[in-house]
Amino acid sequence: MSDQLPVVLTSKDFALLEAISQGHGEPFAGATEIIRRKLGIATLVFPSDVPANVVTLNSRVRFRAGDAQPEERTLIGEPSEEVYGLTLLLGSPRGLALIGAAVGQTIEVQRKDGSTEQLHIEAVTFQPTQHRFKPALKIVSSQQIESPATPASHTSARPFHRGFDDDPGPSAA
Repeated sequence: MSDQLPVVLTSKDFALLEAISQGHGEPFAGATEIIRRKLGIATLVFPSDVPANVVTLNSRVRFRAGDAQPEERTLIGEPSEEVYGLTLLLGSPRGLALIGAAVGQTIEVQRKDGSTEQLHIEAVTFQPTQHRFKPALKIVSSQQIESPATPASHTSARPFHRGFDDDPGPSAA
C-alpha cells in the first residue's frame, strides 16, 4: 500500500478500522500495520461529504487486479454478510486496500502469503452515503396553500367527541 495516495474515510469507516486494529488477533499477518498507516494519513469526513468516487463501507466497487478481468464487489464489514462472488470483506487484504481509495487510483495490496498485487479502481458503481443523504425531492404542486378562514385557535362551543365511551376505567373506582 502506498502512503502517497490520498485516503478519505467516513467517521464510521475510521471507527471500524480502529476496532479491527484493536481487536483480538489480526485478520491476517500485517493487517494492523496496514490499518495504522491508513488511519494516520486519512482525511476524515462526514458521510454526506464523501466524494461519489471514494470507496466506503457497503460501496459497490469495480476494480482490476493486474491484467485480470475486472471484478465488482460490495465492501462489507461482517463475515455474516458475506456472499461468495458478490462481496469483499473489509478485513481482507483487498478490502483494507480499497477502503478510502478513489476511482483511478492503483493501490498495492499485500496478500496473505506476503506477495503483493496491484489493484486499479475503475468505478464506484454504488455508494450508500450518496443515496442516503441526498434524497430526491419531487414537486407535486406549484400552487400556494391558502390560510384557513378561521384561526386554528378558534374552538367550537361543542366539546370534542372521541367516538368511544368516556368511561375512565378501573382506576377511577
